[in-house]
Amino acid sequence: MSILSPEEALKKELEQDQVEHDHHHPTAAAMTNHVVANLAILWTKLHQYHWYVKGSEFLTLHEKFEQLYREAANWYDKIAETLLAIDAKPFSTTEQNMKYTFLEESAANKYLPAHDMVANIVDDFRMTRDVVQRAIKLAQEQDQPVLEDVLIDFNGYLEKEIWMLQAFLGKTALEDEEE
Repeated sequence: MSILSPEEALKKELEQDQVEHDHHHPTAAAMTNHVVANLAILWTKLHQYHWYVKGSEFLTLHEKFEQLYREAANWYDKIAETLLAIDAKPFSTTEQNMKYTFLEESAANKYLPAHDMVANIVDDFRMTRDVVQRAIKLAQEQDQPVLEDVLIDFNGYLEKEIWMLQAFLGKTALEDEEE
């Protein structure tokens, strides 16, 4: 067995990445990598909101956004390490995260009213939850029980946070949910 140079190893990884991200036949690992990318972007957005939130709920939201970005970092690591344990390659660059995230972020978001920041996070959590649920189905179909378990736990976390953030906004957990 020959040892690949870093450049050769990356080329091989990118070729495999193209195969796995066939959106007509995605793998559980590829779908989970979208979750990894979402978490990386979410971590940044939560920091932005933590730093720039203003208004009467500053203290509450400043602490909540800090809690959420710390939890995002923990899930990011846990999910990425689970991918490594099943011999998949988690995204590890900003370039990959920007390419494969389903979330949007903008420097202008620092000027959003506090409640809009919270609503934006609810939308991001819902988008991520939807991707997680697709990855869970693929993990079941592809006999990846460890990945499935981690994703089920993460899905539960997302559902709880959506409920709590919606309650903060004075809404029910499913209010404004897109069909």
